[in-house]
Amino acid sequence: MRSLKTNRSGDIVAIGRVGSAAGLKGEFRVNLYAADSENLKEGKVLLFRHVGGAAAEFSAECDRVRYQKDKPVIKVAGIDDRNAAEELRGLEVAIEADDLDELPEGEHYVRDLIGCKVVDIAGGGSAEIGVLKDVIQNTAQSVLEVETAEGRTVLIPAVDAFMRRIDEEAGLIEVELIPGFIE
Repeated sequence: MRSLKTNRSGDIVAIGRVGSAAGLKGEFRVNLYAADSENLKEGKVLLFRHVGGAAAEFSAECDRVRYQKDKPVIKVAGIDDRNAAEELRGLEVAIEADDLDELPEGEHYVRDLIGCKVVDIAGGGSAEIGVLKDVIQNTAQSVLEVETAEGRTVLIPAVDAFMRRIDEEAGLIEVELIPGFIE
């Protein structure tokens, strides 16, 4: 499941966070929320804001992207020295939702799945588990965070053994859980 960290504020989608400065010419590291994100590209307009903030502090076009130890190091217009790059540290990097890359068939952005109904189709039935609240991605595999009607949280690993079908248009995620998984 390809994804971005969920952070919906209108039409702005967070893709990462500014890390430390790199070199002397205004480059800085970006810690991406999704390791496989290809939304950080030269020519894209990036929005910089405080974490959780709705409005962008400023925007700048990405001039250059290079990778150092599999982490992106970028240069944006208007940030031309190390001191200016260090001042950005900790800001969230976002893009407008319309600028998100199209995904291949069968892949989904997490932001588009939040709120989908999650059902267990084990044994040929269709038992509703709850609604997808988030996808936790800082683990060995992604984990679906589902809120039940009773307000409980159920964590379901998003692995082939459990995931059966995602119908984004219908707002439905089908899983097939082993007996006793939720109890």
